[in-house]
Amino acid sequence: MPNFSPKQRNYIRKRGKGVQLDPSEMVGELNIVPFLDIVMNLIMFLLATSEAVLMISQIESDLPKIAKGRSHGADVATPLNLNVTVTEAGVIVSGSGGKLAPGCANIDMGRTITVPKKGNNYDWPGLTDCVARIKQQFKDENSVTISADPQVQFEQIVASMDAVRARPNTKDELFPQVLISVGVR
Repeated sequence: MPNFSPKQRNYIRKRGKGVQLDPSEMVGELNIVPFLDIVMNLIMFLLATSEAVLMISQIESDLPKIAKGRSHGADVATPLNLNVTVTEAGVIVSGSGGKLAPGCANIDMGRTITVPKKGNNYDWPGLTDCVARIKQQFKDENSVTISADPQVQFEQIVASMDAVRARPNTKDELFPQVLISVGVR
């Protein structure tokens, strides 16, 4: 063993002491505080940006109502019960009397598309003209029930609602009270 001076031995003694670890630095513990800080910042960022990115709109519509009690047949006229069903082939317009044939003049039985598609696009002006003819006969009716097949995109349902409410660029209301129903396949 080498010969050290007392000054050197003192230096080695001071430097050779074991270092006490902080409890957070001990083996076996994971410090997740920085990770939680990052996660909270990400959540706050996503919440703040989602409000600016999402466009939320509201369409005013009502569900059909079920009448309670009995009505007197002589006192009540047959209601129109106008239904517009949007399918992949076009639009079906029906009421209490049955389905309307193409052209909206006659009632037709069977699988009839009242307003067929023009190419790949729906004929919304044709639907507006069809419900305008119906409105001339039933001036007191204000409600229409709209349904669609599951394959029809939501934008097409909204366009059908616009087509039956009023004529474009006029203030003439056709059927302003729109009810939404589930599509039947």
